[in-house]
Amino acid sequence: MHIGVQIEAPEGWKQMAKGVKYHFLRSDATQGRVLLAHFESGGINKSPQVHLLVMHRNLFEEGAGGEKIVPCENQQLLPPWLEPWSGIDLSQLDHFRPKAKVLHSERVEDRYLIIAPTIRDIAQVLSMDNPESELNRRARLCNPPQNESRFRLWVLTYLCFGRDIWTLIPPFHRIGLWSRENFPNTKFGAPSIAYGKSYGHGCSKELAEQCVKSYEKRKKLGKKMTAIYAESMIEDFQCRIVTLPSGMKLYISINGDPFPTYWQFVSQVKKANRTVDIQKTLYGQVRHRAKLAASKGSFTEELTNLMERIEADGYYTNELPRGYVDGTSLPPLCVVVGRDVLSGLKLGIGFSFSKERGSAYRMMLFSMAVPKDFFCMLLGITYVEGEWPSVGLPGHFGIDRGPGARKDLIEELEKRFPIKDIAPSWSGQSKATVEGSHPKELHIDGQPTYIQSDFTPIQLMRRETANLIRYNIIADMEARFEPDSELAFVQPSPHGLWNYYDKLFRNDAIPISIAEAVRTFLSPVEFSLRSDGVWLDQRRFDSDELRETGLLDKVSRTGSEGAKIQGYMMDMCLRNIWIEYEGRLIFLTAKLRIRGDEETTYLSLEELNQWNEARQKVNSAYSVHKHAASSEFMGRFKDDTGKAWDSTTRRAGKPKRDALSQQEAAEAQQATSKRKAA
Repeated sequence: MHIGVQIEAPEGWKQMAKGVKYHFLRSDATQGRVLLAHFESGGINKSPQVHLLVMHRNLFEEGAGGEKIVPCENQQLLPPWLEPWSGIDLSQLDHFRPKAKVLHSERVEDRYLIIAPTIRDIAQVLSMDNPESELNRRARLCNPPQNESRFRLWVLTYLCFGRDIWTLIPPFHRIGLWSRENFPNTKFGAPSIAYGKSYGHGCSKELAEQCVKSYEKRKKLGKKMTAIYAESMIEDFQCRIVTLPSGMKLYISINGDPFPTYWQFVSQVKKANRTVDIQKTLYGQVRHRAKLAASKGSFTEELTNLMERIEADGYYTNELPRGYVDGTSLPPLCVVVGRDVLSGLKLGIGFSFSKERGSAYRMMLFSMAVPKDFFCMLLGITYVEGEWPSVGLPGHFGIDRGPGARKDLIEELEKRFPIKDIAPSWSGQSKATVEGSHPKELHIDGQPTYIQSDFTPIQLMRRETANLIRYNIIADMEARFEPDSELAFVQPSPHGLWNYYDKLFRNDAIPISIAEAVRTFLSPVEFSLRSDGVWLDQRRFDSDELRETGLLDKVSRTGSEGAKIQGYMMDMCLRNIWIEYEGRLIFLTAKLRIRGDEETTYLSLEELNQWNEARQKVNSAYSVHKHAASSEFMGRFKDDTGKAWDSTTRRAGKPKRDALSQQEAAEAQQATSKRKAA
């Protein structure tokens, strides 16, 4: 036996109860007694306690000799309130909380310093007639005075558990175990200032479940918690509203059942649902992801190759292009851009009027697929070799679930390269790389205004294309650079990154011929054949390649003017078209009817339609104009001569040629001849 050993009486012995664990403290021959300590771990609402038990020495030894008192089979190394920490080195706890304001080591040292004088005199203290009273007296003598029960607990715990200073650590692991659910009929929380301390109901398990069910039934995107609570109180908790003499309104239960306050309702909903789920329900998945959710890492961290992943999205120019006919404002120009995620290089560009149309995405893919000098030639842009180095289509293409996801386009593209996912509409982070590269428009408060551009649509398209090339050369991609010695002197632009990876053959681009790109991405259309060329409305197209086929000669010989032929066009630029003839594409260029400004051949389909509408209005008015002008000249002739425009008489037979008429004719001829000679 030693101090602190844990003993029990299996069948009870004198004042030692069965099933209770005691700690042997001291056998005092002078006083003829044995001191035992009994520890209570306390609970949620109670602090640990210790009680001193005094037994006559001869009775204790009799029980021990007759095995009425035996050591416990399992000797606990820690007090019962610290049992969950059994097997843990308590001295290492502070390593797991480096930012703690007060260390556990400081707490146990402070407690030990308080009981240290008593520990030094412990033999004297335990020899007193009443050791418990002596411990209480010493607690009061401390500076500052200590709680007597707590002081006794510290002293006896230290003695009974091997004089280990770490047994004095507070049981902080038990903090937070108290639950209001154990007191369903008690109203907790701050008292109501208006209606009294006891106004309201405790939150029983049944009431909590009803709160959660009501929320689940009424939650929906964008619906606030206050609106859900207001509906629940009427529909689910069967409350009605009464108006007090003060004018304030109050809920009362129709059937007398308890009902929650707003904060009780919110508390139970939050206990049953993760905060992230409540936020997604209120704000939506996209806003939660963009504004509230933690970052999931870099968009490029899983990529190693160019064109391994690209993103495409559209934006609108902040100015309105000038109309082709009368200079009025046309709808805003939508610009669709495809961007490589690894390098940040903008790969392709497409355009449409007023909306993010499928034709803009197809034009963007066309520009991505073909050599860039060819594409810039179509738009009439000066291109410097190497400024826009990408060619080909990606092996993975992410586009909006909108016009860019046109079914026929997707089916056609899947034959050439796999599309692994389509980003949901209105989800910026799903294509954040391209979204972040769009030009930013400054919001100006005050009266609404708009910007009228001096550019025609083709001029605005040229500017945006030039801006794309400029972005590729000047944008700062330093954040994409790894500390690799090979990258040390690479220019931190999309252009520089692209060229670096491309030289290493880390490029997943899939090549495609210009002819195949035309057939895949450009708009199919029917053109009219005439002997002088191919016509689309009032625009004529021709080329040497077309002349060499002999097609126009055939049209002229067979008289098949106006026959239809299939071809392709770029909706936003009708300077050039392609026609299908005998299984191959023929490239044609717009021609002027008279010598003039070649710039006028750069028209979009929208502008050509605008021109045709204007001409139809003019021609419609001109048909009336011809008749009105004819009538006007007839009237003026009658005013001048006094005779009608067609004052004639039709007679039978042939006109007679008598001598008088022949003489008049000769005189008239002679007068005319003299005038000519003069």
